[in-house]
Amino acid sequence: MNLLQRIIGAVIGLALFVLALVFASVILAVAGAIALVIGAWLWWRTRNLPRPRPGGGTVIEGEYRVERETRRIDDDVR
Repeated sequence: MNLLQRIIGAVIGLALFVLALVFASVILAVAGAIALVIGAWLWWRTRNLPRPRPGGGTVIEGEYRVERETRRIDDDVR
């Protein structure tokens, strides 16, 4: 190999390295932007979710039943 071939090989290798570095930087920037958009979207969707309430509240235990209003015969006014 002569000197000219070594210089051309080094220049081509350096150019390919720089292109790979630029390509990787662009890919990382796009991935970061996508992650930021997804994170902002998730934050926006979950910002109004109910927060867990502190414990220690009053609990009233018991049974219940539903009573319907009934008409009585003696309530009938004419």
